[in-house]
Amino acid sequence: MQTTGVFVLLVLALLIGLLVARLRGGTLEALGRIRIRLGWLAAGIVLALVVAALADSARTVGWIAAAVLAAALTAANRRVPGLLLLFFGLALNAAVIGVNHGRMPVSTAAISSAGVARDDVASSRYYTLADHDTRLRPFSDVIPFPFWVAPSVLSAGDVLIVSGVALFAGLTPVRASRTLRARGAERARRQRRRAAASTDGDGSVDGVDAPEDLDGPPATVRRRRRPAAALPAGRSADASAGTPSAASDPWEPGHQTDP
Repeated sequence: MQTTGVFVLLVLALLIGLLVARLRGGTLEALGRIRIRLGWLAAGIVLALVVAALADSARTVGWIAAAVLAAALTAANRRVPGLLLLFFGLALNAAVIGVNHGRMPVSTAAISSAGVARDDVASSRYYTLADHDTRLRPFSDVIPFPFWVAPSVLSAGDVLIVSGVALFAGLTPVRASRTLRARGAERARRQRRRAAASTDGDGSVDGVDAPEDLDGPPATVRRRRRPAAALPAGRSADASAGTPSAASDPWEPGHQTDP
């Protein structure tokens, strides 16, 4: 029942986070385009937790391995929201389980408040009833969660893990969508700048001639003068005369011109 309650809480945090992100303009498409460095470490974290749940003798090792992999994933993706909380949650749970012989202690008072059956905790392979010999007791399962679907007792590490999932789902799609819109706007500005640079001085654009006056010679259009590029040191003006190079074109992206 304890494990089921944590799983239900994780699913709720994920769904609520995605809903909040959608209301703020985030999309799943933008979320899918996020590049996570060393993303295979996430599969390693899940595998370590599965081993810890199935093998009694490897429970502590599995939690420690999950915390180490989460630390590496967080270090490689420091800007992704939620990963730091996920790491601290896994590390805190691993520490409590490790010092209590591979089981997570559960407060008896919290069991009564949450409505969890005492016998279910006492007979579980993953949990044990907290007593005076329990180590790191404040960080064990002491937070009652009387959810009607799956009542359970949570630890501080569980709260951090759920918060990390909620932050990731609620903030990451919004940031990704804003980044994609900003890149699209930048591409549009570059295209307009290239179109302006391709305009001929006689008024023709893309090979279209300027209109002629029916009663006289073609209208004369004064060619716009571009600002002269600065000369490199050690070269004279005569040596630099001629057609300017592409690198000195002020209309190229990355160069600025006087208004």
